Amino acid sequence: VIVDNIDSFFTHSGDFLIIHDWKRPWRITGNSSVYRFKLGAFPGLMPYFREHFDEIRQKFRNEQAYLSWYIDQEKKLSYWPDSWCKSYKYHCLQKIPLAYFKPPVKPEGAKIIVFHGEINPPDAVNGGGGKWYRYVLPSDWIKEAWH
Repeated sequence: VIVDNIDSFFTHSGDFLIIHDWKRPWRITGNSSVYRFKLGAFPGLMPYFREHFDEIRQKFRNEQAYLSWYIDQEKKLSYWPDSWCKSYKYHCLQKIPLAYFKPPVKPEGAKIIVFHGEINPPDAVNGGGGKWYRYVLPSDWIKEAWH
């Protein structure tokens, strides 16, 4: 969900930009919910994937891990500034027991809120969704941004 102006995503320097994984920042793996590259900039990406498909399936957990690895091998992997793309699940929701009383917060500097896993924008607008340890109160600021 876009919650602030995103013009800077189109002007930020870098050949390939992706969200740095929130849960495991020590890894190179990016979250491909928001990424940018110039069309045609990596012509070997798909041929390599097709030629090494079985090896890639064994080595990489998901497409994000493969994509990050491949672009890093090209020395072109860069990440968006940390504040721009935030996880609704990790950065906005309150922890239990506060989640029962305090609504989710919009992280300062966030431009895009990423929804991954079981909680989706309608859950954020109406409340609900998620697991017992991720209680979700309605979020007015998501309601404003979600059209």
